Amino acid sequence: MKQFKLLTVLFLVAVLTYSCAEDDSPQLPKGDYEKGYFITNEGPFQNGSGTISFVDETGNVAQSIFKSVNHKDLGSVVQSMALHDDFAYIVVNNFHKVEVANRYTMKSIATIEGDDIKNPRHFVAIGNTGYISNWGDAGDATDDYIAVVDLATNTVTKKIPVGEGPEDMLVDGNKIYVNLQGGWSQNNKVVVIDTSSNTVASTLEVGDVPNSIVKDASGTIWVLCGGKPSFSGTETNGKLAQIENETVTMLDFGTAKHPNHLTLDGSNLYYDLNGKVFAMSTTATELPTAEVSGLDGSYYSLKANDGKLYATNAGDFQSEGSLKVYDLSDNSLKETVVTGLIPGSVVFQ
Repeated sequence: MKQFKLLTVLFLVAVLTYSCAEDDSPQLPKGDYEKGYFITNEGPFQNGSGTISFVDETGNVAQSIFKSVNHKDLGSVVQSMALHDDFAYIVVNNFHKVEVANRYTMKSIATIEGDDIKNPRHFVAIGNTGYISNWGDAGDATDDYIAVVDLATNTVTKKIPVGEGPEDMLVDGNKIYVNLQGGWSQNNKVVVIDTSSNTVASTLEVGDVPNSIVKDASGTIWVLCGGKPSFSGTETNGKLAQIENETVTMLDFGTAKHPNHLTLDGSNLYYDLNGKVFAMSTTATELPTAEVSGLDGSYYSLKANDGKLYATNAGDFQSEGSLKVYDLSDNSLKETVVTGLIPGSVVFQ
């Protein structure tokens, strides 16, 4: 009996020792692009290709990573990129496709393309279903839609008709809010898609040309509307729409003011207007009157994250662009990164 007990104890010790050794084993890296952030570069409008840059956690920059890994170009224009599960979904507008790659290695996995993808703009996902905003024929105001994609097969299963110019999308529970910016024209709507039926549940009127959308910690959705530009012949004011339970209230920027690039970090909204960056608390009831000192610039996109502001600059639109990273605690410039041609957005791992 004593020998049996001794053997039992030795067996348990061996099991525990093996389990601890398993737990203490180092975590193998998932790939070269596991920690850091991506920069999408649109590339030339017609000839050539857009690219993806990557900045790792030490600040090292790798250019054209999709091409480096897969030995092929993405095509033109790299409109946007989204991450979901282990995958990166790269939206290539002029080539009418979405490239699917491993988000950690950038190895190409599939291409979503065909007759059901035309002038794609942005991608979001809920579970095993993806949603791609499409302009359709840019000259036709009546054929715009959201493509519903089975992510297990990367095939389009349905097209949801919407108004002209669907752009940014925001997931809120089982709903997707879609900005209708207007394509080559101007629109002033946000459509709400019920993903349980993949139909348009409601349409909300906001300001003209909604260009960006975020959701704060309280669940309030904010839509920045640039207003119609002067060249449209009927210039309108920019507005900031606040959506709570699908009820819309708006703040007016005033005559000839056209804000852009709404982003959120913590309880502060940031946007740019005429080369200046403004900050506004999500609890504020009025628009700010003074810009944030030290953040002036000609920006192609803004993205706030973890106390920093990432601002891209397309420069002359013919050569390499740049990204500036500011510390929002003191508005100091922390880093300047060389990018590809026309850096459009920053995507964090």
